[in-house]
Amino acid sequence: MNQLDSTPSLALQVFNWRRKRSNVNDPMDPYEYAKGIKAAGRSGNIDVAVSLFKEAATKGMKTTSTYNALMSAFMVNGLADCCQSLFCDLKRDPTCDPSIATYNILISVFGGLMLVDHMEATFREIQKLDLAMNTSTYNHLIAGYMTAWMWDDMEKVFQMLKSGPVEPNMKTYLLMLRGYANSGNLVKMEEMYSFVRDHVNKNEIPLIRCMICAYIRSSEADRLKKIEVLLKFIPGKEYRPWFNVLLIKLYAKEDWLEKMENAINEAFEHGTSVTTKGIMRCIIATYFRCNAVEKLENFVRRAEISGWTICRSLYHCKLVMYGSQRPLNEMHNVLEEMENVKLHCTKKTLWIMYKAYMSRGQSSMVLKTLGQMFKHGYEVPLDAFPS
Repeated sequence: MNQLDSTPSLALQVFNWRRKRSNVNDPMDPYEYAKGIKAAGRSGNIDVAVSLFKEAATKGMKTTSTYNALMSAFMVNGLADCCQSLFCDLKRDPTCDPSIATYNILISVFGGLMLVDHMEATFREIQKLDLAMNTSTYNHLIAGYMTAWMWDDMEKVFQMLKSGPVEPNMKTYLLMLRGYANSGNLVKMEEMYSFVRDHVNKNEIPLIRCMICAYIRSSEADRLKKIEVLLKFIPGKEYRPWFNVLLIKLYAKEDWLEKMENAINEAFEHGTSVTTKGIMRCIIATYFRCNAVEKLENFVRRAEISGWTICRSLYHCKLVMYGSQRPLNEMHNVLEEMENVKLHCTKKTLWIMYKAYMSRGQSSMVLKTLGQMFKHGYEVPLDAFPS
């Protein structure tokens, strides 16, 4: 059954097959029950796990291993209270004693719930009992502090591990890499990444995204270069809407028009809708700064069809660009587009039109626009009526 740890449902089937064929000459043992309980828990069959634990107890095979297996089952199914209650039962049981694995489970439970005081109390109890700690003990502590965003304590545990008799393992390094990325400690993140680069590039796509997010949040001068290198390790099938939108915003802020449009096209292809006005304004500003009016027109058209958030800034940007580059009648078309999506003219809309007409010497349209401003009670430009 050890070979089936990655497929707990299949492991449970194998356990049941073995259980049905057990007899007086070939009885089940506590180790097998522990494996069955663990498999049941990991496959989401918590009632089966509890039933197997009781069956083992009835047969006189209640051991620390079966307790640990059921505690683990409760833990992976989010039943923290049941896990703690079972731990209390174990401590009261005169035939069994908690092991380091028992305390590791408790630390993991408390850490996941951000009950740092409970987690630290459990660690102190381990020290008081003088139990031999293993790598999992430290890894669960690191994970707990990382969940609580207690970066200094996370680092202290890691240094404690490195200076002690127990060796860090791959999981330790991956936890620290994620912790450094989440905390924005790019120097240590890159140092840790150098230790586990090959493994991460092949097996840890979520961790690569985490590192990219750290670079996105940073102000590193060469962050784009580093992000592009990491993106090569993320296959196309690993598309995530939230991550794609982050890239759109990044490229927009950096005025990298080609990359921004590629990310936008990917979002359209996957049916992702951007509903945040701030991100839409970033996109619009990039088209404006890059003077890409045709690309802006295409984007607005596709955004309307695809259910993206439509805001006045989209049309105001078109008005500004049309006012300086296109025939004025096309500016009027933009106003019609605004009406079609139920966006009315505002003070800013009229000011944009006023400046466009003034720059083109369209005095009659200037007066008409000023009339609209007066009608709606808007403040008029100071240069509208020179003394």
